[in-house]
Amino acid sequence: MKEVIIIMANTTFDEIIEVVLKHEGGYVDDPDDRGGATNFGVTQASYSQYLGRKASKDEVKEMTVDDAKGCYRQDFWDPSRAEQLNEDLREVYFDMVVNHGQRNAVKILQQAANNRNAEITVDGLIGPNTIRAANNVSREDVLLERTMFYANLCFNGSKYADRTSQNKFLRGWVFNRVFYFVKSELQDEVDRLKQIIKELKEL
Repeated sequence: MKEVIIIMANTTFDEIIEVVLKHEGGYVDDPDDRGGATNFGVTQASYSQYLGRKASKDEVKEMTVDDAKGCYRQDFWDPSRAEQLNEDLREVYFDMVVNHGQRNAVKILQQAANNRNAEITVDGLIGPNTIRAANNVSREDVLLERTMFYANLCFNGSKYADRTSQNKFLRGWVFNRVFYFVKSELQDEVDRLKQIIKELKEL
């Protein structure tokens, strides 16, 4: 029997959060970063919301991985409704939610769906119509629209135009994300081609 290679995307919160944490890094308190003290990508404001009280910088610095995961689940994963999306969309969608906010992430989904003639309103709200339309597009469709969104951020009158002190963070905020997902897609294609070549050799 021929071997079949199945490319599996990360689909659960526990799987996806590991990828997010790899991108976000550890404790940072750069005076130029308007997000303030951050650990595992969780800002002081987000951690305060998670705790239900104001968190100190020391508490942010001492945050555990489990604390960070709890914050991501409560403040990002649950409201995002990622579990209602097709499995191959969840990872890239949730990473967008974390990286530039749920409203923008949903707009990217909506625009990707409209590129496939869905004709839904691009309002950044994740309702049943958006979920249904998004589940009819591919991961590649979403990645393409996300790349266009990033290009607009960097080059077309984005919020960074009048926040030059934030430009040094662009690589972490933008390019690491793009490179990771594009590399992932390319690796999937390489694996598929290898499988095709293997099957041809067995004929």
